[in-house]
Amino acid sequence: MYSAKEAAEMTGLSTATLRYYEKEQLLPPIARTKQKYRQYSDSDIEWIKMVQCLRMANVPIQSVKKYIALLSQGGKTMEQRYIMVQDYITDIQEQMVHLKNALALANRKAAFYEKFLKEPLSKDLTYLEEWELFKNGEGNSE
Repeated sequence: MYSAKEAAEMTGLSTATLRYYEKEQLLPPIARTKQKYRQYSDSDIEWIKMVQCLRMANVPIQSVKKYIALLSQGGKTMEQRYIMVQDYITDIQEQMVHLKNALALANRKAAFYEKFLKEPLSKDLTYLEEWELFKNGEGNSE
């Protein structure tokens, strides 16, 4: 059994987040000591990691709650959970496309700045002038 602090360290979450997850019923009932301190089991830690994974994939709290409610009902909800997971996969794939595009843009912008830091311009650029240079590929090594 693990204290709240130990569970937080094991999952990388804060104790406040663990309490929030419990309050929102994203976790199974957490055991308590006689002094009312939370005691997390290995199963609880794995459950927390599952919730954490869903949250890192930007799955909304309400969807996580629905998934957990279905999960707690057992095998009869497997098809519904399968559909939910398929939807999560689609969402994650779309997020990955957007993140790859954002990374490509950030890399291009960094290369743009790197060139002008090595070879400074003779005048300060306005945002619009800088944008025109960037858009037209000036300063990029592509």
